[in-house]
Amino acid sequence: MLMITKQGIESLIDRLNAHTDLEQCQAELKRMLEIESDLLWWAQSGKCCRWQAGAYFVNKIRLLKDVQNALSEGNTTEASYLLRQYASELNEDGERILKF
Repeated sequence: MLMITKQGIESLIDRLNAHTDLEQCQAELKRMLEIESDLLWWAQSGKCCRWQAGAYFVNKIRLLKDVQNALSEGNTTEASYLLRQYASELNEDGERILKF
């Protein structure tokens, strides 16, 4: 996953609910965390966003870490629920809806 899209997240949720390819799901989640961490770095450095965006990315990272924890505990239902929360702040084309 090079870009986080709503369609990609919905595919991930479907695979979690079907309990298929969980290792691949964990790898995709790890990549999503890396992307959000990179975006946080850019936001904090002032290179791309207003300063308020940093808090937005911190919250997204925290939510993805909660998904990781749920998966490591084998709770795919909770992981799917949290991913739906995460996806709720993306447009259909994957653009973020920043809420300040």
